[in-house]
Parts: sequence; structure tokens; C-alpha cells
Amino acid sequence: AAAYGISVNTLIWANDLTSSSKIKVGQSLVILPVDGVLHIVKSGDTVSGMSQKYKAQSEDILAFNSLAHQDDIYIGDILIVPGGVMPKKSAPLINNQVPLADNFFIYPTSGRITQGLHFYNAVDVANKCGTPIYAAASGQVQRVRYGYNFGGGNNVTILHSGGVVTYYGHLMTIFVKPGDKVNVGDRIALVGGGTGTIGDGLSTGCHLHFGVTGAKNPLAKYAVGTTIDLK
Repeated sequence: AAAYGISVNTLIWANDLTSSSKIKVGQSLVILPVDGVLHIVKSGDTVSGMSQKYKAQSEDILAFNSLAHQDDIYIGDILIVPGGVMPKKSAPLINNQVPLADNFFIYPTSGRITQGLHFYNAVDVANKCGTPIYAAASGQVQRVRYGYNFGGGNNVTILHSGGVVTYYGHLMTIFVKPGDKVNVGDRIALVGGGTGTIGDGLSTGCHLHFGVTGAKNPLAKYAVGTTIDLK
């Protein structure tokens, strides 16, 4: 915490730890850029409700997360609440996942796994820029964002049944817009992330950053270096 200039509580809250937790060599930890709380938006959440829950300011939540207005939040959004304080009784952040059938998701693209689980419940799949990316399940497009976006680059989020959301980051080209309904396997984007390209975000090469909120990531079972093909 001292090394990154944040409080011990901020580190604990973001990683579902307690003051007595043991950390191990090789363990990955989420480091927030400011003191506060990490919040994953669920059905019924509002910015004002978050500000009350975490004893923070609505204006700070809007500004820090580049939200256009109070209603500019969607299920599965990962927000930082600057200056927020976690309530004493709160559901686990990371392990709050619904079980899904093994065939709920298809693989969103083909390529080689270059990074295992990292923020947030995401796996990186490398392939050449321009490789097609497909909707991992049927649902409705929520967000389509262009630019740096906290390092995620151009990205898309899709809401699926059960409140599960998939995130597709570092995109070169996007073929969908907010509100579009997509079927499993529909082409939604092309792999980007080439260093210095528009919308690459924080990236060292062409790859898809595929994240899941509300459920297990279907790619998490593969070791780094594994090559996957669409199934």
C-alpha cells in the first residue's frame, strides 16, 4: 500500500482480503489508482445510491469514471469510488459469480493465451490485428467506447442473461453500437492493440482482453501459451 500511495484498507477492499489475510509470492493484487472502493454495477444501482453506500460524493464518481451523467452506468460496469469507504457488511466482490452451463459461452476469438486471469476476471488472447472477434453469448450491447479508456482502449460490453456481462478490449474496429441485440457467434469487432495504433490503450501488441463479470471466465482454465480455436 505504501509503495503505491494508497491506504491499507483500499488494498484490502479491492482484493476481498481482511487485515489478517496472508499474501503469497506470485499472487496478483488489484491496485487502485486512488484511495476508495471498487464497485461492480448490478441491476438497480444508481450513482447516488453508491455515493450513500460508500460515503462518497456523486460528482467524484462521475468525474473519475468519465461518466456523462447520473444514468450513464450499466450492469457489469467496473467503477472506482474515490474516497469511498466499504460498509462493514458487504458481499464479496470477486467471488460473487453465478454458475453457468459449460456451453453458455463460445470462445470469442482464436489465438494464443498470453496472460491468465488479471483485472478484471480477464484473459488475454493474442493474434494478429484484424482477427475477427465474436459475441461469446447472445445479449445486448451496452457500451461502445473509443480511446484510451483507462488502458482498455476501444472496447465493447455485452449484457447476457442472468446479469452476466462480457468485456472486449483493445479493439481495432467495432461493428456494433449500444442497444444492438447480438446472437452468439455474431462478429462484433476486430482484434487491435497494436502498439501505437488508435484505440490500443495500454497494450504491448495485438490481442483481445476478454473479461467477464458475474460468472467464471471460460478461458481461465487454460494455461498461458495454450492455443485456442473457436468452438
